[in-house]
Amino acid sequence: MRTPCPSSPRAALVLTTALAALLVLGACADSDKEAAPSASASPSGSVAASTTPFPTSPNCEPGDGPPAEGAGAQGLEGRLTYVRLVFGCSPDIYIMNADGSGSTQLTDDPRLDDESDLSPDGSRVVFFSGREGNAYIYVMDSDGSDLRRLTEGMGGDVSPRWSPDGSRIAFSRSGALMVMNEDGSGQQTIMEPQPAATAEPCRAGSFVGSWSPAGDRITYYSAALVQEPGRTRYWVCAINADGSNLEVLVDEPAGGLHAEPYWSPDGDQIAYRDDGGSDCTSAAACDFDIFVLDLSTGEKTNVTDHPKYDIEPGWSPDGEWIIFASNREDPNFDLYVVHPDGTGLQKVLSDPDSKDSYPSWR
Repeated sequence: MRTPCPSSPRAALVLTTALAALLVLGACADSDKEAAPSASASPSGSVAASTTPFPTSPNCEPGDGPPAEGAGAQGLEGRLTYVRLVFGCSPDIYIMNADGSGSTQLTDDPRLDDESDLSPDGSRVVFFSGREGNAYIYVMDSDGSDLRRLTEGMGGDVSPRWSPDGSRIAFSRSGALMVMNEDGSGQQTIMEPQPAATAEPCRAGSFVGSWSPAGDRITYYSAALVQEPGRTRYWVCAINADGSNLEVLVDEPAGGLHAEPYWSPDGDQIAYRDDGGSDCTSAAACDFDIFVLDLSTGEKTNVTDHPKYDIEPGWSPDGEWIIFASNREDPNFDLYVVHPDGTGLQKVLSDPDSKDSYPSWR
């Protein structure tokens, strides 16, 4: 069975960019290396807005629901949200205990709900959805109640992330980096994307990673077709929440993929996904691992080293663990944790026939 890649609903949004095309290929390619749709960059090198509506999934067969228990992970406290994609369905938002037990479905819509982020106090969940035809940001209580839409307009709103005090949300709007208050008011553009062909580093669109623990900076990733045809340049970036002091954090190797950055709770490190400089022109050629960047020294550590795909890292609240999605045992992706030094690997969630991704741990 092929990996449950979101070939219909999610592709309508993200496969319009070279960045997202390669990320989706890397996350969804199975061992059979089944071909995925090709994509070209938009003029800004960023996510398309509302030109393509989100289709529904009429043939969805969700099976027996989420797993009742995890995979036996020990010593993990707190709760986390994640995105569960059953093959043939659209992604939905779930919440569970950090050890993988007690998984509960929060959303159930025939169009996609994706990239959830649990608020710092654990009371609310922010995510983007195509349930109203285009990509908008929504918030709900952590039991799935009181669903509210926060953004309006043309759509193209993805990658929402809470500030550490829960008062603001960063997100990407058609490649522009945005910040708004937690109720959707006060929306501000802090980074305008530039045309891909001439974009400066970190200005070819944006996908939000996370806020710094102090709440003053935001890390994100950016990409543009600025090399030879078919090649993309990737950057991990940071910027002040007011749009000042843009900084390139990871740029080398120039042909490598650097994506999905997430700040550590102590503010000293950033975990991110990298291909280690492999020839990542196709999903078959990529070898994604979790890396950690030491912000004081610039040293990069390859935390996971596996021939399969390790993607979408996040941190435990105490900074002792990095959580990530991987297809190392299940081609459909499960959730794992590992210490930042690469020891103590544990499987958190075993969920056959589903792709589990975007964990947010509080």
